[in-house]
Amino acid sequence: MIKFEDLTQSAVVFDEATHTYRRGDEKLSGITSLIHDVLQLGVYPDASDFVLKVQIPRAGYYGTCVHKAIQMYNTVGIEMVKFPEVQHPTAGTLPAQDVTADLDAYKSRKPYKVKTLASEFTVSMGMFASQIDEIWVDDEDGIYLVDFKTNNLDYYPGNAAGLKEYLSWQLSCYAVMFEAQTGYKVKGLVGFWLRKGDSDRWDIVRQPDEKVLQLLETEILPKPHGGFIYINEAMQVSTPHVEEVKPAEAKSEALVVPPEITTAIANLLKAEKAAKDMKERLRELMEKNNITKWECDAFVASIGKASTATSIDSKALKEAEPEIFKKYSKTTTRKGSFKIDAK
Repeated sequence: MIKFEDLTQSAVVFDEATHTYRRGDEKLSGITSLIHDVLQLGVYPDASDFVLKVQIPRAGYYGTCVHKAIQMYNTVGIEMVKFPEVQHPTAGTLPAQDVTADLDAYKSRKPYKVKTLASEFTVSMGMFASQIDEIWVDDEDGIYLVDFKTNNLDYYPGNAAGLKEYLSWQLSCYAVMFEAQTGYKVKGLVGFWLRKGDSDRWDIVRQPDEKVLQLLETEILPKPHGGFIYINEAMQVSTPHVEEVKPAEAKSEALVVPPEITTAIANLLKAEKAAKDMKERLRELMEKNNITKWECDAFVASIGKASTATSIDSKALKEAEPEIFKKYSKTTTRKGSFKIDAK
C-alpha cells in the first residue's frame, strides 16, 4: 500500500499565521483566490462590510476549528473538539467553538474501506500552491483527494449545486498539481460537507485537465498592498478582482452614481458576454452529437424543433399600399431605450 513517505513533497512552505505560501523569497497564490477572481465562483458580490468584516471571519474560524479537529484525530488520534475564543482585527472576539458534532459526523460518514494517507498536504505548480485537506487511499492503492466545507448552504451562491461546482474546479486543480508532483494518479475527488452536526459526502466531477491547465496558466501580478491581480483572457468571466469602478469625474450638475452600482454592472456585462459565448459552444456540442436535451446540477439545456414564421415587411407595405398601411397603423408612446455598452 502507498505510504506517506512515497509522496514527493513540495518545496513550498505554508505559513499558517498569515495563510501565505512561499517558495524561498517568492510569494505564491492560493487556488481559492484564483477560482474566485477568474471564474467568479463562490463569491458574494453584494456582501456588506458587516458580512465581509464580521460574519465571514466568524464562519472562517468555525471552519478552521472543524479542519483542525479532523486533522488532530487523523494524525495523532486525539479528539480535540473545543477551541477558545480568539481576537480578530475586524470581527472582534470570535466565539469559542465546540465541534464535537462535526467530528462525529466525519467519523460516521468516512468510508471504512479507505485510510487517511495525509492531511493538509501541500501541492504546487507554477505560481500557485494549496493544501489538500485530506488524501485517502483504498485497498487497491486508489487515491482520493478530499476537501472539507462548512458553508451555510442556504446563503452560499447557488446553494449545494454552486458549492459542488466550486469544488469541481478546486479539487480538479489539486488533482493536476498532485499528479504532476507525486507521479500518482488520482482515482476520485470527494467533497465533505459538515455543519453543526449535519453532513453530506459528494463524489465530485473532475474538470478536463486541459481546462485546468489553462486556468493554472493565469498570469498574476502583485498588488501594492498585498494580494494579486489575476489575468486570464481565455477564461476570465469578469474584470480581474474588480474592487470598485468609479464613475467619471463629476461636473457641478453631474449625476453621481454609487460605486456598487457601476461595479455590479461592469461585472454583469462581462459575465453576460462570457455566458453568451458558452451557450453558443454548448449548443454546438449538442447539435454535433444529435442531442436535444442535456442537464446538469445547475441547469437544463434544450434545443427546440426548427420552425418557420411569417412576418410583414412594413417598409415594403408602406411603399406599395400607403393607404392600407395608414389605415391599420397605430401610434403608441414608448420610453426611450436604455443601453449600456461595455468599454
